[in-house]
Amino acid sequence: MSKTLAIIGSGWAGYTLSQKVSPALYNIVVISPIRTIQYTPLLASAACGLFNFRLAEEPIRRKSRTSVKYYKATAENIDLQKRIISCKAYSTLPEEKESHFDVSYDEIAIAPGCDIQTFGTPGAKEHAYFLKTTNDARLIQQRLLEVLDMASLPNTSEQAQRDLLSIRIVGGGAIGIEAAAELFDLWQEEMRHLYAHLDGKLTITIHDVADKLLGTFDTSLSEYAMESLGSKPGVRIATGSHITRVDSDAIHTKEHGRLPFGMLVWATGNGVHPLVEKLPVKKPEKGMPRILTDRQLRVLRPDGSVIEGAYALGDAADVEGESLPTLAEVALQKAEYLVAVLNKKGRTGAGADGDGTQIQPQPFVYKQRALLAYLGQRDGIIGGRQEWKGNSAWLAWRSGSLGWTRSWRRRAMILISWAFIWLGGRDIARR
Repeated sequence: MSKTLAIIGSGWAGYTLSQKVSPALYNIVVISPIRTIQYTPLLASAACGLFNFRLAEEPIRRKSRTSVKYYKATAENIDLQKRIISCKAYSTLPEEKESHFDVSYDEIAIAPGCDIQTFGTPGAKEHAYFLKTTNDARLIQQRLLEVLDMASLPNTSEQAQRDLLSIRIVGGGAIGIEAAAELFDLWQEEMRHLYAHLDGKLTITIHDVADKLLGTFDTSLSEYAMESLGSKPGVRIATGSHITRVDSDAIHTKEHGRLPFGMLVWATGNGVHPLVEKLPVKKPEKGMPRILTDRQLRVLRPDGSVIEGAYALGDAADVEGESLPTLAEVALQKAEYLVAVLNKKGRTGAGADGDGTQIQPQPFVYKQRALLAYLGQRDGIIGGRQEWKGNSAWLAWRSGSLGWTRSWRRRAMILISWAFIWLGGRDIARR
């Protein structure tokens, strides 16, 4: 009989495992509150109308993988010794009663991702918009249209217009910068012509506690990005900005006090997932708590010994002795590695070669890929072995949008969407 492989999470790691581990070798069970993979690098583009929201996600359930079971639930705890997952059904329906159940497994891949990082800032979770799911992107688009309509009312004063049209983005990493760039393009290319009476009143301010943006890039590229963004009309950069509180219509900073906004986008990075905090496993002594694994991605106990049958990957895990970034590329490479390990293990027996000899898989090695960021107006930067900036970097970034999707169908539909936008503008401008 096939062993049961439980996969916690449907992100880049969990989704890849669910689609590529052989169902002939394992009974695959996916436990996640989200039934799709969220293509996070595409969310800002979707929010700004470059293509339909559904093209920025892919479902776990597929006709070609009907044997894969999916449970819409959160994994609240894992008994790594008895190999039992305690789950709570996830529902947004107010009348739905709490439902708890257990799932037994033989092998487990723990990849729940990370939580939203607000650094405990009061009011942030209540009043800010985030950019982690397609629903977040949809809410940002709706809010943008709402503030434009409110600012257009005849009884709205000019100061109130400027306050409503003040978009503040907290976080100077790639997600925050690309959100600012896409919003700037949307305003310049489409919306300012439809709302000509508001032209010159919309501002996009990027707040970051650090003294520079895009800290993962080399200094020269970071400086180029700040110069490029700062030269765009209406875009402001507020580095060294310490936010102390968030109200429904304003943020409060140590440096400048109360600063009004019409929309606040929070993109400050990742926080520890609640499941990770509960697990009795080895974690880093400093920094964000993550599950530490050996180089075969096997989960380690607090004393450093290996927990057989338990693997961890994605943003919630790190390799002991390394400090791998919480990037989609890292999660993908780990997932591809683990797919090969599990499929070979399922065919030949636990840790055995074809002749029964006990073997260990080759250690996982992360291969650094280029870092890309979009800066608006067909400008971008690429960091890595070669450094690019300008229009060529934008072309590489835009073509990379196609590479993130896992299906040819979605790639084709994104291309078609771009073609229609080039011919007739974005649909968001017609709503």
